[in-house]
Formats: sequence, structure tokens, C-alpha cells
Amino acid sequence: MRQPAKMRSIWRFALLAAVLLTLGSGALHAAPKSAKSPPQPPPAEEPLPPELTPERQEARIAAEIAHMPATNGGTPQVFFVGFAGYGEQGVFRKEAELARHVLGGHFGAGQRAITLVNDVHDRDHYALATFENLRYAVKLIGQRMDPTRDVLVLMLTSHGSPEDGIAVTNGEVVDDDLSPKDVREILDGAGIRWRIIVASACYAGIFIKPLKNDSTLIATAADAHHSSFGCADDRDLTYFGEALLKDSLPGSCSLEQAFDAARDIIKTREREEGEVHSHPQIYVGSRMREKLAALEGVSPPALAAAGREPSGSSACGAPRAR
Repeated sequence: MRQPAKMRSIWRFALLAAVLLTLGSGALHAAPKSAKSPPQPPPAEEPLPPELTPERQEARIAAEIAHMPATNGGTPQVFFVGFAGYGEQGVFRKEAELARHVLGGHFGAGQRAITLVNDVHDRDHYALATFENLRYAVKLIGQRMDPTRDVLVLMLTSHGSPEDGIAVTNGEVVDDDLSPKDVREILDGAGIRWRIIVASACYAGIFIKPLKNDSTLIATAADAHHSSFGCADDRDLTYFGEALLKDSLPGSCSLEQAFDAARDIIKTREREEGEVHSHPQIYVGSRMREKLAALEGVSPPALAAAGREPSGSSACGAPRAR
């Protein structure tokens, strides 16, 4: 079973206390009786503020999802979940918020959207971005979805590493990570069949192999061996988020077309700035490509060729199903 982030923190303090006690015991044997007392173990962690306890977090998420509109008949519906993992920099929160507006809007998610955010300066406006909260939110959304037709769009944005996935931090409250295995466990456990996953992080290509199947689209800011760029404190978006969500998707008929345009933008920018290329990646399952044709109103042949035409020149098909 996966150890919760808070429990990991408790174990770290316990280990530190044991080390200090051991050192103090050795000092007692070597020093006269008048020596100072051995170091005391660190104080126990302060309790979480009431609004950050797991019970209150779950209640908040449940209330937000309960207000999502009901699904309609046989029309595929799209749900959006944004996850801004790294709380020490505001760029990830801003990227998740824009993704909810642009990416969720592209697929018509509307009010069927929730954003989980870590932000050390603001823990009031959103539920925290943690493994437990993501699992709970996706579980509740899965209960509202028709698994045969409805789609989940999941936007992950944070720092990343090739070993652990994406960073999940929020000052002293959260210190964890979210791995591809974690995401697969969450989606499988909720019965989510149709998945669009966008991972904006360094080394995000590690998410593709564990998550790919014929009913999934996965787009990543980098391959499994390279960094992505643009997560500075003075930026509103990462290079990938800016190229995809701001520069490409609003004028594109399909997500595939937008991704291809964004990849070209990023490649040019990295070359001009002398950076090692991040190599953004995309995987589209065969059945998901058919699903996208219905969602985006692009004919299958046009969708298969999306991105190989100049941005905006592809003829979109019928209005998107909603």
C-alpha cells in the first residue's frame, strides 16, 4: 500500500529522533555526571489547520463535484481535473488554471471541472494537490461518468524527475511525488476508460509507457530523458504550457494539431536559446483517435493528419458533441 505523504514525514521525524537519542546516549557514557542532559527529540508535528485535514479536504472535493451538471443521454461528456503539484512556485497554479479554461473549454467540460492546487501562499481557494485528494476526486467523478462513453481530461503540471514522476509539495504540509504507477492506479481504480492526460513537467515522457492503451491520449512536455523549460518564478506558464494552451490550442481544430504546432514552437525556442531539446511526446490510442473525432468535430482522416497542416488551415468538421 502506498504510504501517505504525511506518514512519510512522521517517519522522517521518528528516524531523526532515534539518531539524536543514540548520540546523546554515547555522550552520557563518555562525560561526567555533571555533563549537560542529552539532546531531546524534536517536538511532535503541529496538527494541521482544520481546513487542511483529510476529512475537510474530502468534504470540499465532494461538495464541488456534487455541483457538477448531470450527464446528458447518449452524448459523450468530458470531465476535467487539473493538478498543480509544486506549491513553492506560482507558475504551476497558473498553468493548471489556464488548462481548465482552455483545455477544458476545448472539449466542452464547462462546470464539470475541478482543480487541485498546491500553493504555499494560498491554501484556501483550492483543495490541495495530493495523491489522496486526486484519488478521491477521480473516484467521485468516475461514479458520475458513463464508463462506456464519457472522457476524463487530466492536466498534471509540476517539476518532474525520471525516477519519481512529478513533485508534490506544499511547504511543511505536503512532501511527496506522483508517479506514473500512481496515476494508473488512480484511473484504473475509478474505472476511467477514456483518458486524455497532459503532463507538463521535466522527464514527463516516463508517463507514456505505463499509461498508454487504445483508449488513452498522453501528451508530455518532454521525453523520458530530458528537461522541459520555463518554470521560473517570474513566468506565468512553462514553455510547454504557453506553446500548447496559449499559442496553439485556441486556434486549432484538434488537440493533436495543437500539440504538433506547440512542439514546433518549443523546438524553435530551445534552439534560439541554446537549450538541449526537451522533445515533447504524444501518444494516441487507436480507439481514442476515433473518440476525439466525435468530441472535436474533426473527421477521422483529418484528425489522423492533424498537425501536419499549418495551424488553423485544417477544415474542422461538424460542431463538437456536447
